[in-house]
Amino acid sequence: MAARLLVDCDPGHDDAVALVVAAHFGELVGITTVGGNAPLADVTANALLTCQLFGLDVEVHAGAVRPLVAAPRHAPEIHGVSGFDGPTLPDLERRPASTEAVDYLIETIRGEEGLWLVPTGPLTNVAIAIRQAPDLVDRLAGISFMGGSAGPGNRTPAAEFNLLVDPEAAAAVLSSGARIHMAGLDLTHQFTVDDALSADLRALGGPGAILLADLVDGYLDNAERVTGRRWGGLHDPCAVLAVTHPEVIESELRRVEVELAGTFTRGMTVVDLRAGDRRSSEAPNVHHGHTLDHPTARRLVLEAVAALDGEPAP
Repeated sequence: MAARLLVDCDPGHDDAVALVVAAHFGELVGITTVGGNAPLADVTANALLTCQLFGLDVEVHAGAVRPLVAAPRHAPEIHGVSGFDGPTLPDLERRPASTEAVDYLIETIRGEEGLWLVPTGPLTNVAIAIRQAPDLVDRLAGISFMGGSAGPGNRTPAAEFNLLVDPEAAAAVLSSGARIHMAGLDLTHQFTVDDALSADLRALGGPGAILLADLVDGYLDNAERVTGRRWGGLHDPCAVLAVTHPEVIESELRRVEVELAGTFTRGMTVVDLRAGDRRSSEAPNVHHGHTLDHPTARRLVLEAVAALDGEPAP
């Protein structure tokens, strides 16, 4: 039986791919949005456009505009000002079902036990929902999030973007007692975004696949300008695959804490890699994904895009 998924996202090219993978390999129950890669209005429009292009009959609920404590941060240097900069976008015909994502999450999770919550942006909506309704922790099958790293960050030397945007929310979620799976940069950088992926998407030929190929091209152009490398990670689908295809990802139950106060390390995920070491006194709280079967993950993404875009997979 396919897992039933709620995806909380801030599209971004990789969030769009994650939505397609979730809709094809799982049962996508609903989508909530959070300010992150771009402002809330933009990422909500991007989620709606993804649903429109791929024929996803699912509600989109807009959520938190800003983090719990810090000022908003966005990533225009990577995803563009709108999050979907680059392609010529079709007219948006859909509208959000509400602007009350937290209320939607609480009502939906209380209404159906065993849902998976898959956050691929900052964890603001999730933290607020758990704070308002702590019983959600016991009703969820788990939370599979994209964020953090057991190595270097990407927004700072220590911190990955999603956790740097709202580290207080991340700390609250990781300490909530929920079953948590983490797809951090040390995992997601094993899922390569490159010109070959763009070419394979474009070869599928459907309008959704072409849009994704254009988004990948724009992402690679920006990555090359910012980092000097025409390369990146396809981050967000990894959090979905951890639920729908757990055999693709090797993980280890470990202790993960979020740094809130460090001058140079705010937003860092401190992953205790001392497996079996008696000095590791804190109980493990996160299934830390550390190794990805890249060829299989890539095939699954192309299969999902092709299936929902009306073209056969290569």
